[in-house]
Amino acid sequence: MWDQFEGASTAVHATAAAPHPGVRINQYEMIKMIGEGGMGTVFLARDLRLGRRVAIKFLQSNQNKELTDRFLVEARTTARCQHDNIVVIYEVGEHSSSPYIVLEFLTGKPLTALTENSAKLPYQRAVEIMCSVLRALACAHDQGIVHRDLKPDNIFITEAGTIKVLDFGIAKVLQQGASPAESKGSAAAIRMPSPLELATGTNTNLTRAGTIMGTLKYMSPEQWGIGIEIDHLTDIWAVGILLHRLICGRHPLHPLDGNQLVVTAMLELPMPSMQESAPIDVPRELVQIVDRCLLKLKEQRWQSAGELLAALEPFAGAVAGGHTRTQALQIDESPYAGLSSFQEGDAGKFFGRNREIASMMTRIRDQPLMAVVGSSGVGKSSFVRAGLVPALKRSGETWETLVIRPGRKPLESLAAVIQPMVATAVNLSDELDEQKKLVETLRKEPGHLGHVLRGRARRDNRRLLVFVDQFEELYTQTADPAERAAFTACLSAVADDATSPLRVVLSIRSDFLDRVAEDQRFVAELTQGLFFLGPPSRDGLREAIVQPAEMAGFRFESPETVDDMLAHLETTPGALPLLQFAATKLWDARDTSRKMLTHASYAAMGGVAGALASHADRVVNDLGGHKAGLIRAILLRLVTPERTRAIVPMAELRELSREVGEVQRL
Repeated sequence: MWDQFEGASTAVHATAAAPHPGVRINQYEMIKMIGEGGMGTVFLARDLRLGRRVAIKFLQSNQNKELTDRFLVEARTTARCQHDNIVVIYEVGEHSSSPYIVLEFLTGKPLTALTENSAKLPYQRAVEIMCSVLRALACAHDQGIVHRDLKPDNIFITEAGTIKVLDFGIAKVLQQGASPAESKGSAAAIRMPSPLELATGTNTNLTRAGTIMGTLKYMSPEQWGIGIEIDHLTDIWAVGILLHRLICGRHPLHPLDGNQLVVTAMLELPMPSMQESAPIDVPRELVQIVDRCLLKLKEQRWQSAGELLAALEPFAGAVAGGHTRTQALQIDESPYAGLSSFQEGDAGKFFGRNREIASMMTRIRDQPLMAVVGSSGVGKSSFVRAGLVPALKRSGETWETLVIRPGRKPLESLAAVIQPMVATAVNLSDELDEQKKLVETLRKEPGHLGHVLRGRARRDNRRLLVFVDQFEELYTQTADPAERAAFTACLSAVADDATSPLRVVLSIRSDFLDRVAEDQRFVAELTQGLFFLGPPSRDGLREAIVQPAEMAGFRFESPETVDDMLAHLETTPGALPLLQFAATKLWDARDTSRKMLTHASYAAMGGVAGALASHADRVVNDLGGHKAGLIRAILLRLVTPERTRAIVPMAELRELSREVGEVQRL
């Protein structure tokens, strides 16, 4: 952690208690000093008991009691905020009268590294970073804690891309019942200088440590001592400043600096709109969101971190909007998927899920285990394969995706994924023996799967997504509870660390979610990563109907056609497969000379409902009525009693007919 201290001044105040490399304090062996903060030094150390590296923050022993109390409040405050986007505190102790905090050691860089030389970030990436910060703030605010010093130095980006909020050293504890040390250490009792004192320099204590409760560039009007109570809305202001800085490359009040920023406290002077300096591609809606963060009357700002997060999420991550994508289609290739599910290669045809993709993109950064939950036919598999996976690969990072289905033998499915990564067999017999041994290894050592995948990710310098499609098969196809438990244990071991380059995403029908509760350990981990995928909105359905045709150079002859399709689809459960099939049939009947999808063709096929019904009747008639019994038997074998798809070997289906090749032909 705190690699931003590398290269900073390494002078240590000379005290008898000053630690140095090689010294052992309890189970911690000091390795080297990596920086010096306002109240002490930070050491990289080795935890000899648990075999891990940690960061230890020491308070200088000559500090006064007030600062000591504040130091301890930082530890207590941060420890109360247990969240993937907040640095983890392992222990608080004391060495030769100097208190210290043991924290997780992070490798990466502070956000400051991305803002040097007035650098700008793509607005999607800036929003993505701040969405993670907002999740951390939501956790802190729920605990009654305000950070009060959000700035690039206190936001850390790990090598795996996880965002960590640091340094609650001046956080204000708002909860009732705080201890005297917390109340005093939170600095609530320290008098703030007035705007006049800041502007004129008449406050002689201005530069003393602990007087300014914040960093001038990121301080809200209420932090400038105008008599307004400081609460969580102070952090909302700082988020607005940070977003403006990341997207526009400068502070909203640039070129003002230092005490000139006192104008922040002048309520009659509104902050400049981000529109004045935003790049041309920044959506106006995003500008309005940021501007609302920077309203000087705090009652007019976004009223919670969660509210602001929900507003920002659609703008986060890689560009996922269908209107920005194009796909080269083959001659006469349909831009619709028909009855086939979308695959990664169909990303250019996948429309109507922009908001959901953006939301999933921001969450998967910080959540190693996620489940896309939805009703049958809502498009869970297509969402991940053609939506999420391509968006990850467009994000500028290198991602590899491994797709599995549990099937009848889920551990074999996992073994098949990693066998090519560890294979040593030279013939088929050895390969089969190797697979059996690998299955047994996974059964006995669930962590082996994660070990192999992490090695692959590190070796190839990439991130890795394991997508377990149709997770409900674990309950409909696998009867052995021990097999199910071993399978989920393997997945848990892959997704055990938010800073790891590995991610696991499941897709599961919502009516099977209660079955996951059979494994209390796994469901406790999964609960934090549930992503509920509902039916697309009306606008989303419209995009899915209209935009693929426009991408292919066609358009609908009449708005009435689209409106009628929407009216039917909005009231139909599992509407997406029906939409794709009806749109495909309409495409087949297109007017190529006028490049139109005509209303007459739509009426002739019987609308949305008639398209599938007439197609089914035609298929059955073409097969012949004498085949109806065999067709019914095959279809029943392909569905489980829980109405899910069943995986059945073709050899088993062939047994349904005495005629050689008949099942294959059907």
